[in-house]
Amino acid sequence: MNRCMRRAPRVLAVIALAAAGTAAAAGSNLPEGYPGPACEEPPAVPDRSEIPARPEVPVHPEKLEAPEAIAEYNAKVDAYNAAAGAYNAKVDAYAAKVRAYNASMERFTACVREYIANASADVELIRQRAREAVDRLETIGGSNE
Repeated sequence: MNRCMRRAPRVLAVIALAAAGTAAAAGSNLPEGYPGPACEEPPAVPDRSEIPARPEVPVHPEKLEAPEAIAEYNAKVDAYNAAAGAYNAKVDAYAAKVRAYNASMERFTACVREYIANASADVELIRQRAREAVDRLETIGGSNE
């Protein structure tokens, strides 16, 4: 039996052990487990139902000749202007919440992307260390033969 064939069962055993390391029953070099992202969660999506219905614009009559008709129309316009001011204030407040939410989501997304990039680099480092361990095992195991 040549040397490579004698070494193959050991290499397969190491690979099997490495693959088993992903199973829940296997041990871990990370006693607390791999940490999750430490990203600040974004707030809840702003509730659009906070915005009331738009006030209706008063219909301008075709003729405004009588002072009472003019006064009545002006009262409707004044009421509309007040309702429109309140509506605009609520829309502005909602828009501010949306801007804050969007900024928070951008920060959260950037944080998660950074976490993923770092986790990928960690995985690559773990793979490198595992390859080094296999090489070391082969070197030590090969010198005994």
